[in-house]
Amino acid sequence: MNRGDRPTFVTYNRQEVIDITIATLYTSNFIKVWHVTEEVSCSDHRYIHFTVTGIDRSDEVYHNPRRTSWESFTTDLFGCRGNMTGKITNFTDLETAAKQFQDAIVFAYNENCPFTMRWNNGNISWWNQDLAERRRKVRRLFNAAKK
Repeated sequence: MNRGDRPTFVTYNRQEVIDITIATLYTSNFIKVWHVTEEVSCSDHRYIHFTVTGIDRSDEVYHNPRRTSWESFTTDLFGCRGNMTGKITNFTDLETAAKQFQDAIVFAYNENCPFTMRWNNGNISWWNQDLAERRRKVRRLFNAAKK
């Protein structure tokens, strides 16, 4: 989904475009206004902003990676190895193996990360005026250091 050549990774001595946004062909139709911001992120990676249109997010079912059973995920992922192609001798074998590996990852994740309902009320409970002021201060200091 990346558009333009604005660096996504910025340090005092180099800038590079290394972060990417990936979407399926179907979902890419809903992603608009993709851009890298100049906003300070308190990291050497810049924020990537985009708008998702045409989707009602008032209540959304999603996978929360923090609730994943990573031990079971690893067990399931390694259990899928028996289904994968053994010897890779050409490009077609490589593509087949990559697809099998991708399918194994998706299967293991879906099996071990429960669905969660997200309720979007528009409020961020942990954000407050003190954090806003600290963020402004960090942004000013970062911009001064960058110059």
